[in-house]
Amino acid sequence: MNIVIYSKESLEIIARPIITTLKEFKENPTRFYPDWDSEKYIWSETEYQNPVLDNGNLREATKEELYKAGKYTLNSNELIENGKIKTVELSEFEYIEDNQIKYKKEEKIEKLKQELYELRIEREKKPFEFEVKGTKYLQGNRTIDQSNITKILFSLVLKFILGLMGKISKGQKLDFAQVMTDLMATEYSNWKFYTEDGTEKYVNVSVQKFIEMSEIMRKHTTASMVAETTLSHSLENKTVEELKTFNAEIEYNKLFESEMKQS
Repeated sequence: MNIVIYSKESLEIIARPIITTLKEFKENPTRFYPDWDSEKYIWSETEYQNPVLDNGNLREATKEELYKAGKYTLNSNELIENGKIKTVELSEFEYIEDNQIKYKKEEKIEKLKQELYELRIEREKKPFEFEVKGTKYLQGNRTIDQSNITKILFSLVLKFILGLMGKISKGQKLDFAQVMTDLMATEYSNWKFYTEDGTEKYVNVSVQKFIEMSEIMRKHTTASMVAETTLSHSLENKTVEELKTFNAEIEYNKLFESEMKQS
């Protein structure tokens, strides 16, 4: 078996002599290590990486002792508290600097702003329920949906006006109220809706219904933009604790619904 001999002064390893038994070594250490001097050396069965002589006994140095000696670097989640190295659980955006827990406030704000932006985009595109002739369908609110409705309305109105001009050229008298009623009742064939189960349904939709649909789209888009902008600006004035507990989805949906009720 081996033992390890250390210098009492430097605590460096001097030798690793092979011995028969600990008893025989204790009785006659020079038999196994001729230079043995109990004033200079100390022995142990254990080889320590960072030995410390504590009240005549060898032991491994603590992290605190290594830190003081410049042999240990604190981990990103460690700090010194009452002379002891303490491991702390850091939340997202927390970090330790100058032995204090700090918070990356600007990075948190930017992340929340990105979440609010994504919520706005998702909300603007989210289908809404729309009723035509007693049946409820789902209507998307994508840019292409808004663009198609605008084109269809323009086409229907133009076609209707051309028809009126033909009647006027023939000398027919027109009743304005009836003209407006007829215009609003003018239909576009096979507008595509969806049902709850994702099935496509093609329905004839009147000018009146297209206008109502456009107004809902406008309200959704406006409310979603107001919600995002208002909440994004409010983040700058929030404390760190308020930012930690800020739930973008809950706050966004709450403000969106409020804006929809007011519009």
